[in-house]
Amino acid sequence: MDNISKFSGKADSYQAARPGYPPELAAYLADLGIKGSLVADVGAGTGIFSRFLLEELDCTVWAVEPNEEMRRKAEEELRDILHFFSVKGTAEKTGLDSQSVSFVTAAQAFHWFSPKAFRQECLRILRPNGMAVLVWNHRVEETEFAEQNKEIFQRFCPAFHGFSAGDGENKQTAMEVFFGDLPTCICLPHNLYYTKKKFIQRCLSSSYSLGPEDVEFEAYLAALERLFERYAQNEILCVPNETRAYWGRLDS
Repeated sequence: MDNISKFSGKADSYQAARPGYPPELAAYLADLGIKGSLVADVGAGTGIFSRFLLEELDCTVWAVEPNEEMRRKAEEELRDILHFFSVKGTAEKTGLDSQSVSFVTAAQAFHWFSPKAFRQECLRILRPNGMAVLVWNHRVEETEFAEQNKEIFQRFCPAFHGFSAGDGENKQTAMEVFFGDLPTCICLPHNLYYTKKKFIQRCLSSSYSLGPEDVEFEAYLAALERLFERYAQNEILCVPNETRAYWGRLDS
């Protein structure tokens, strides 16, 4: 399965259960000069980060997304917001005009891109002194809950290779290739809270998750429900999470 197809059939659960971003992130990005600017939000999915840029930072956003279902969901969610434009394109071929934006962002998406090809596309569409920003919501993995959540994914989901497609040396190397150096980074606490329904939807929204067509789907759901019940308090589960943002200018 190619990367574009990995989220087919997941747009509804993705939009329903994927988290937003902490207000503190807006303040950091505003300091970079992004407020009110022209932004290409690449790999925009259902538009969660695009909404953040539009509502928290008054940006004009070209939301670039190759998956038809995800892009249509973004259009449905954001159609009434001024300065939102939906674009069918990929990270490597956005379809945007040369030197048309001041910032390129990618939230929960860079790990799906070819870093070298994305870099070249960013150099093409960014204006002089433009900047790239990469963002992830990332589970705090050094917890008993995260370990048991990971064990369920490893047991049932053959495509699982780590949260956010892994967060080790490969991702670090890809960012160094993309930025040309180590980028500036911030890490903000951003714990996430789920009802049982939302937690299950969050798990099902992952690219590696089993779906109803899979033989072990019911056993997979049961394992996730037991995990929720083990750690939830007053029917709410707190998942320790951090929002990590990386930014820098790209030199040609």
